[in-house]
Amino acid sequence: MDPRREIFREMSHELHVFFKRVGKVWIYDELKFLDLEPNMLTGEFRCDSVQSLIDFCAENREYHIISCEGDKIFNKFMPDAHCYYLADRDADPDLVHDLCSQLSSEEFLQVGYTMFAPVLGKIKGSRDT
Repeated sequence: MDPRREIFREMSHELHVFFKRVGKVWIYDELKFLDLEPNMLTGEFRCDSVQSLIDFCAENREYHIISCEGDKIFNKFMPDAHCYYLADRDADPDLVHDLCSQLSSEEFLQVGYTMFAPVLGKIKGSRDT
C-alpha cells in the first residue's frame, strides 16, 4: 500500500480532532437557526459574507471565527482569508492546523481522490433506495 494513504488518514484524523477541539459549527440548519446564512452546506462563509459572522460573534461571545488560508486553518479571524467557519469551543487563537504538513497540497488531493472516488462512484451508481 502507498505510504501516503496512511499519512492522509492521519492528517484527516488530525483535522477532525482540530475541528472537534475548536467546535466547528458546520451543520447548515444549526447555522440557519442562529440566523446565519453560510455560502456552503458545510458551514463555509466566504469573504463577501464574513461580516455576518463578525457581527454575530461580537454579540455572542461564546462563539468565535475560524479562518482558512492556503493549507492552514487558524483558530481566529484573519482578514482576507479564503474562507471562514463559526466555532463554539476552544477559542485559543494560537491553535493552527497545517493541513499539508506531511504531504504537499497536490499529493493530499491525489491521495484523497484515489481513496474517495471509488466510494463516491459506488454511491452515485447505486440503485438502492
